[in-house]
Amino acid sequence: MIEIVYKKINAFIRPKKIIFKNQLYEILQLPFKYNIKGYTIKLCDNKIESVLIDSPHPNVEPQTGELCIPNILRKHKITKESKSMIYSILYCFNLDDCYFTPWHEITYQKQESI
Repeated sequence: MIEIVYKKINAFIRPKKIIFKNQLYEILQLPFKYNIKGYTIKLCDNKIESVLIDSPHPNVEPQTGELCIPNILRKHKITKESKSMIYSILYCFNLDDCYFTPWHEITYQKQESI
């Protein structure tokens, strides 16, 4: 029998980076609605199945709230490292592969070095 568990992670994340066409941008101003006030990890047999958030984010499916995560993250247990990977994904808007682009809502500048 498969055990499904949802774990709420309390964390405040304010996205600060954008990836677009292999360029890195710094977000200078961002509407409050994009601040992430925690997320939920869906575990299947104690392994990460998906990550759900309530805040709008370009890499979250608007209908389900499910974050696009890499396959390498799936099937791992919740650890400090896996939570750090999730934080890194939420901290950055990947606008090369997204559900929407918030260009008109944010102020940003190109970063010259990574």
